[in-house]
Amino acid sequence: MDPSQVLDLNQTLPTASFDAGYSILMVVVALALVLLNGFFVLSEFSIVKVRRSKLEEMVKEKKVGAKKALEVTSRLDTYLSACQLGITLSSLALGWIGEPAIAEMLEIPLANLGFNGVVIHTIAFIIAFSIITLLHVVLGELVPKSIAIAIADKAVLWIARPLHWFWILFLPCIKIFDFLAAMTLKLFGIKPAKESELTHSEEEIKIIASESQKGGVLDEFETEIIRNAVDFSDTVAKEVMTPRKDMICLNKQKTYAENMQTICEYKHTRFPYIDGSKDTILGMIHIRDIVQNELSDKSENLDAFVKPLILVPENISISKVLVMMNKERSHTALVIDEYGGTAGILTMEDIMEEIIGEIKSENEEDSYKKLAENIYEFQGRCDIETVEEMLLISYDEDLEQVTIGGYVFNLLGRLPVVGDRIEDELCYYEVKKMDGNSIERVKVVKKTNKDEEE
Repeated sequence: MDPSQVLDLNQTLPTASFDAGYSILMVVVALALVLLNGFFVLSEFSIVKVRRSKLEEMVKEKKVGAKKALEVTSRLDTYLSACQLGITLSSLALGWIGEPAIAEMLEIPLANLGFNGVVIHTIAFIIAFSIITLLHVVLGELVPKSIAIAIADKAVLWIARPLHWFWILFLPCIKIFDFLAAMTLKLFGIKPAKESELTHSEEEIKIIASESQKGGVLDEFETEIIRNAVDFSDTVAKEVMTPRKDMICLNKQKTYAENMQTICEYKHTRFPYIDGSKDTILGMIHIRDIVQNELSDKSENLDAFVKPLILVPENISISKVLVMMNKERSHTALVIDEYGGTAGILTMEDIMEEIIGEIKSENEEDSYKKLAENIYEFQGRCDIETVEEMLLISYDEDLEQVTIGGYVFNLLGRLPVVGDRIEDELCYYEVKKMDGNSIERVKVVKKTNKDEEE
């Protein structure tokens, strides 16, 4: 053998060994970058997904990392910027280091297959690019995202401290990038939105509740409470009060025996106490005081049992009335109309029913009764929303009447009598019972496609 050939071979072997070792090292670095990318994706999703209330609970339990995690989520905007910077840097570095390293490792076995240089480079690039993309998407994106969504409260404890260190290290860069992004948005007339300020609208909350019910997270009752709570502040006193005409009162101008007869007949817990007229309400009498009176001295002067009432306008939000009731420690409010007269009585029970649904007392008559498919009989004071819910219909949003009795009265355009029938584009209506000049019960039949064809 030619000595010069031996010398060349000896010089080549160390170089080839060095190149292979370097390529393996770069592949290891590429895998580390994939995991680093996954760390920032895990961080981003976990700090957004975790509930602050859960973190506060873990801080009280003195769980390791909970305090730092709460600090991170309290400054969500800047830490999300840190996550985005980390994802960008690791992704760029992965493309710069990973693809060439894998491609270089593939070139030697491809050369042994007899391909020329251009073909080897092309095939190696395609395979290397595919491998890097697969690792980046699966291990660097999808897996950490799924972990964060599944166990956000645990994941945020793992990532909080290292993410905080990264944030400190790159804080100047983060501030510069945030400033440049804000200036760019400003050029287009867009006000930068902070992630921490983003909230759900009322309709979105209702949709979320409905979707949670479909997914089995909430039951029907819980969903209804959420929907009612969202609408709570939009409801005003006149929509839920007992109207003036339906108020059962004790009267100062009646004898004690007559008032006791009223108490026994209606079995209410509280009664308004009037002086002849419902516009002259002296206060509220609790049945408990009457019972105690009957068991002791049996005084026939009801004035001694009168408690003051809260006075509220009929268009006040019931959420404000509830605050007033708690402050004054009163369960009843007198609703005043625009002329200063009595519009009705509003109790705490009326308000609570707007959240948890109707609370039936032992002696209360049903507000509606199903007679057949698409046929119901409603109390005249039953609200329009209940009729819509039962019959799956929708009245005009600008409707002035709030009860079905008032609506039918308005349709007739005159004083109703039992047996009156009328219709609109949605239903047929029949007056079944009157209480003075008011409709007490009305039969409602929903129109169907068959009815419209006839």
